Formats: sequence, C-alpha cells, structure tokens
Amino acid sequence: MKREEGLDMKCRKIWNEEKFWRWAAVFWGSILIISLIPVIMIAFYNFPCADDLGYSIYTKHAWEETHNLFSVLAAAWRKVSESYFTWQGTWTSIFLMALQPGIWGEKWYWIGTVLLIAALSCSVFFFMNVIFHKTFGSERKIAYIASSIFLLVAIQCMVDKTQGLFWYNGASHYIFPWAAFLTLMGILIKITVEEQKRGRRTAATVLLAVYIGGGNLVTGLECGIWLALAIGLCILFQNREMIKKICIVAGGWAVSYGVNVAAPGNWNRQEAFVDRPGVVRSVLQSFYYCFDFVFEQWTNWGVLIFIFLMFPLAVKAVQGYKGKFNFPCPLLVPVWSYCVLSSMFTPSVYASGNPGAGRIFNTIFLTYLILIVVNLIYLYGWYWMKYGSEKMAEEQDLQICHISGILAAIFCFGIIAGVDTERFTSISAFDSLISGEAQAYRSQEEERLEILYDNTVNDAELKEFSSKPYLLFYEDIETDKDNWKNVRMSGYYGKDSVKLIGK
Repeated sequence: MKREEGLDMKCRKIWNEEKFWRWAAVFWGSILIISLIPVIMIAFYNFPCADDLGYSIYTKHAWEETHNLFSVLAAAWRKVSESYFTWQGTWTSIFLMALQPGIWGEKWYWIGTVLLIAALSCSVFFFMNVIFHKTFGSERKIAYIASSIFLLVAIQCMVDKTQGLFWYNGASHYIFPWAAFLTLMGILIKITVEEQKRGRRTAATVLLAVYIGGGNLVTGLECGIWLALAIGLCILFQNREMIKKICIVAGGWAVSYGVNVAAPGNWNRQEAFVDRPGVVRSVLQSFYYCFDFVFEQWTNWGVLIFIFLMFPLAVKAVQGYKGKFNFPCPLLVPVWSYCVLSSMFTPSVYASGNPGAGRIFNTIFLTYLILIVVNLIYLYGWYWMKYGSEKMAEEQDLQICHISGILAAIFCFGIIAGVDTERFTSISAFDSLISGEAQAYRSQEEERLEILYDNTVNDAELKEFSSKPYLLFYEDIETDKDNWKNVRMSGYYGKDSVKLIGK
C-alpha cells in the first residue's frame, strides 16, 4: 500500500497542472524566439525592389533634399493622392508603403521585417489573451502557449514568405491591416467582458476600423462582415449599449472603406483586366477557390498538428468557463467560417478574374488559423454544455495530448526540413545564411548601389543577380529600360534609365 501511495504521489507530482503548463509556456516561447533569430538575421541582407521604389519615390527624394520628417510625411500624402486618382484607392496602405524604411538608406530596410513580425505577434498575443484569459478565465500562460503555437505555424508555414515578411510593399499592405483587424476584434470582445475604460477603447477601435477600411480590400471586407455579425448578435441579445458602440466603429469603417472603393484609380486599374466575372460568378468562384486552397492545399500535416496542439488548450478554456453563454447552433459556426474565408477571395476574383497573389493568400491563411481556434472552442463549448462534467476531460489526458502533439511536430518538422529547406521560413533563412547565398546577394546589391548612387552615371547598366535567396528575392528589373520596374528604379535613384545586363 505504501509503495502504491508513493507511486501515486510521484504521478501527481509529475503531472502537476501548474508546473506542466508553465513549462509548456516557457518551451513554446523559447522555440518561437529561437525560430525568429535567423528570420531577423537574414533581413539584414534585404533590399527594396519593384513597387517599394515606385511608391516611395517622393518620400526618398524629400528626405534626401530636406532631411525633414514633415516634408517626408507630406510627400507620402502626395503619393496617396496621386495613386488614388490613377491606380488604387487603398489610401492608408499607400501612406505606409511610401514610408518604407529604405528611404532613409537601404541599410535600414530590414526594419520592415521586424515591424511586420512585431505587429503580427502583438496582435496575436493580445487576441489570444482576450479569448483565453479575459473571456474564459484561463491562466495567462495558456494564452501565451496558444499565441506561441499560432505564431510558429503562421510564420513558418506562411503561404508566400517573401511577400509576407520580406517585401515591405506587399507585406505592409496585407499584414499590417490584418494585425489591426485582429486587434480590433480583440478590443471589441474585451469591451463586452469588461466594464472599465470602454470610452477610450471605443475611440481606439474607430481609429483601427478607419485604418483597416482604407487598406487592402480583402481585410477591409472581412472586417465589415465581422462588424455586421457583431451588430446582429447585439440585436439578438438586446445589448443596446454595445449596439451603439459597434455602430460607431462600423460607421468609421464604412466611411473609410467607401472612400477606398470609390477611388477613380480603381476603375483605371480594372481596365487592365478584361476577363472579369460579374458579381454572382465572383461569389460562386470564391466558394470554389476557398475549398480548393483552404481544404485541399493548406490543410496539411502542419495544420493538423496545429489542431492537435490547440485542442487541449480549447478544452481547458471551456471547462474552466464560468459564464452564461451556452454555445447554441454549433453547425452554424463552421458554415459561417467557410463563408468568411470564401468572401476573402471575392475582391480579387471580381477585380481581376483570379484568386490573387501570395500576399493575399497569407491573410486568408492567417484568418483560417484563427477560425480553427474559434471553431475548436465553440464546438467543444457546445459539447461541454450538453454533457457537462459527465464527459469531463482529465488534466492528465490533456497533458498527454499536448506532449503527443509536440512529439509529432518535432518528428514531421525534422523530416520535412531535412528534405525541403524552403518549406519553413526559419530553415530557409538559416540555409541561405550558412551557404553564403544571402551574403552574396547583399554583395551584388551593394555593387549595384555604387552605380546607382554614382552621379556621373546617367544610364545605369546592372548585372543580373547570380544569387537569389528564396526569402529575399522577389522581382528584378528587365533588359527593357522601358519596363515599369526599370522606370520606377530610374526615378527612385535619379537616373535617365536603368537596364539589366548579363551576369
């Protein structure tokens, strides 16, 4: 008996709930930080290209001529006005595009990657803290674990890593608004569960809504759909105070999004696409593309392990929930999720007849991951309310499930990373750094800059890159000096022309 009691005490000590999840939080946080080191290191070898140059031409010249920040900001608004009437109406995004860090010197371009990672990380940690800690009453370490796992999958498995983290122009147009959208949703949820500082938070949400509405149309439309749902739920549950607040936020979004959509430049841009479907066909095609991309291409082993790792966290959150919400109509949540993801394909399909580029897929993928978490919590919440403590998951089972997920992740990561170095962002960055590919790319870029900053050279001839790191290289100029990328580079560096020549 004493021996059995001793073993029982040892098991209890091993499976101590507080210690296990605290160490899990330390483990996942450490893995996340370590994984970001090569990503940030390789960013130091990056340089602006393509639309980076075209959208920041005025701000670069303003800084070189005046070294005055207000002149730079005025130049950014000049670019916003020009693009609004000639090419696109995404006015808040264009303002940030014009302020790409390279305008203060190419050596500062790496800051863009750091800002993108910071924005994504802060928004995810805030949202998960609101969901797990503020709403369901879980300890903060559970929210930290969920955030770290989410960011690891989001950053390592991003659909287009170059356009998501390293090409500032495209990444800032999609990642920043998406991070703002997630923060906005987190604040709105927080307002419903907390009574303090509601007025201040409402003001913050209005500013975020205005920014999102003036950004890319994909995230802007998604934001409008969620705000409409929030208003509908408030009406259903007769929460008059929240109806007023969300309507104010929705009003700010609607004005900004309306200004965005109504831009004359949008119609000029659409003329470049002749084979465009109408509204009905665009919606139908969006449902098809959602099924094709999300469920056939992106639902791989990585997403399955993500679900496996998140499940015990969702269970812990629900089983510790002390609120009155009973999670009704469970089937509506996955159906709604599918409709939301499908709607994110619609703007691109309607405007151009295709589902879009990698930077668009990045935001859809991020929303997909968030919806997985939401569905896990909601569906298990319905199950919990229906069966209650009769089917309560044991703490030890949840810990075993989480450990199994960790082992599965390590096993799959190790096998795939050893075969396909471009599959994961950190491995690709590490490989480019170790092989010297990133250093060679930077060296060749610096050779170009010597020519581009040489005032005695009016018609620059630049050698083609022999090293093109997967993460850093996006697009290059052409042999035709009249190509749009060549024209933008020549204007950016004050040359009569630039063209590409052989290696």
